[in-house]
Amino acid sequence: MEAESFDLISLPASLLLNGQIINSLNLEDAAVSISDQGNALAVEVIEFLRLWFDKSETISMRTSGSTGQPKSITVTKSAMLQSAAMTVRFFQLKAGMNALLCLSPNYVAGKMMIVRAMVAGMNLITTDVSAHPVKNLEKDIDFAAMVPLQLTKSLEQSIEKLELIKKLIIGGSSISYQLETALQQLKVHVFHTYGMTETLSHIALRAVNGPDVSQSFLPLSGVKIACDERDCLTVEVPFLFDQKIVTNDLATIAPDGSFQITGRIDDVIISAGIKIHPAVIERKLASVVHHDFVISSVPDQTAGEIVLLVLAKKLSAVELIKLWQAMEEVLPASEMPRRIVHVDNIPVLSGGKTDRNGLKSLLAARSLIAEEQG
Repeated sequence: MEAESFDLISLPASLLLNGQIINSLNLEDAAVSISDQGNALAVEVIEFLRLWFDKSETISMRTSGSTGQPKSITVTKSAMLQSAAMTVRFFQLKAGMNALLCLSPNYVAGKMMIVRAMVAGMNLITTDVSAHPVKNLEKDIDFAAMVPLQLTKSLEQSIEKLELIKKLIIGGSSISYQLETALQQLKVHVFHTYGMTETLSHIALRAVNGPDVSQSFLPLSGVKIACDERDCLTVEVPFLFDQKIVTNDLATIAPDGSFQITGRIDDVIISAGIKIHPAVIERKLASVVHHDFVISSVPDQTAGEIVLLVLAKKLSAVELIKLWQAMEEVLPASEMPRRIVHVDNIPVLSGGKTDRNGLKSLLAARSLIAEEQG
């Protein structure tokens, strides 16, 4: 079924939530019952349904900053349905299947899981928005969405519960080398997504494991991509009325229409006139750095900026020498960090992505203190 055949009028205005049909007529009774049960995530679903069942044709969302500074945008419910329909069609989701919700409806990913369940007629099962959302899972799940932290913790603590899921999409940030390697032995079919609030969740997918595994994202049907003069990705989605969305994501597009993200233009480090892409270096180092790390920089009077490898673990002198030698094996001289530094915790944003600006501020402040003490 084509996405265009879904519209706001023909779709049933109801959701099967934890086995209970909820619509505009029984919403308030369901709200009382669910509140009494103490299911916090189901309560959030009810709050979203209040907005969904009202007479407004739009819903407000807060962007994460993929296309610039975070801001509030207004989207149509019809467009949300069309986006959900693309996912339903791609994964062949059907009535009677179970979908797992472990993401807050305060964000687009959680909202869209609810809408997908309504579009397909799936039973939406709520767990909790935690780092380990499958620990109490008892039912087989046909479709679920997580962020990398949730998937990592689930792999570490209860792989047998995780394997109750058949198909899983993962988004919100990049996937580490260690996580991607671990997923190769997982029975769950995992897909990495590319998208943002402005595109109403994902517009491209890549298989992380299984027979179709790929490092490149393939746009969903009808989605048009290109690169602008900055080499940043632009996206056109059919249900967004030919609006071109300009991102800050640096990309390379292959002849077959697939693409890879090489980093963000606002994360580029310019050191001695050379443009350094932190995400590119991080991918190269993923196989030799076995602790949480980030490529960052601090200001430098001569070079403008100098590149740093920031570790979330303090290493001994011997370990540092071995790490330095290993980095020289995988990096050209132009990409080698000038220093290796340690921080207790690498700052992250609310969505789970590394807070690169926050880390730069932390490192710059530490550098200034060192200079004053020196």
